[in-house]
Amino acid sequence: MVMLFLGLMLTTQFRITSEQKLDPTRLRMDELVAALTDREAQLSAAEERIRELEREVSALRHSLSSPAQEAELERLRLLAGTTAVTGPGVVVTLSETPEAVTAKNRVADEDIWRVVNELYTAGAEAIAVGGVRLTSVSGIRNVGERILVGETMIAPPVEIHAIGDPAVLDASLKLRGGVIDLLARWGIKVTVVKSESLTLPPLKTPPSFRYAKPADAAGS
Repeated sequence: MVMLFLGLMLTTQFRITSEQKLDPTRLRMDELVAALTDREAQLSAAEERIRELEREVSALRHSLSSPAQEAELERLRLLAGTTAVTGPGVVVTLSETPEAVTAKNRVADEDIWRVVNELYTAGAEAIAVGGVRLTSVSGIRNVGERILVGETMIAPPVEIHAIGDPAVLDASLKLRGGVIDLLARWGIKVTVVKSESLTLPPLKTPPSFRYAKPADAAGS
């Protein structure tokens, strides 16, 4: 009798356990709980990653605002011509004498380039021609009787403003047999005025690049 009773109890327990295991509702609930737990873990990891990125951004901003970084950024702006600059320098004027006003002896792009190159060689840090700031990609070329500097048309007399050591720039241009003597032989008058304070404008249109782009740190 006792054995029969135990047998019935075991059979009933097995049936209840089996039904619980096979209950689709319970299985679905377990899956949802597991999925929710997994999603919470993913969310926690994502939030931690966001906090890490925020710390990195904060550190980057701090490094960029350091005096050294600001100075380097300002230097790059000066080289790119995207900011106005002020400093001592010289004003060079190229003008045509009456006997030089012929198709052959007018002030031309190559005359301006000769003066500009001499100024750069003498240490000029920034130059503007006819009020147009020059950069490494600036163009100066003849267009009929006028001269195109960047996107601006100018005509003689042409003024060239250069920032640098006024005495050095002046002496470089006035070297015996130098650029001023050369242009004078072609009937072009060159005057140089030293100044303790010149202001050069920024580029009207910053340069754009179609093909050149920064190389990565590995140089690839």
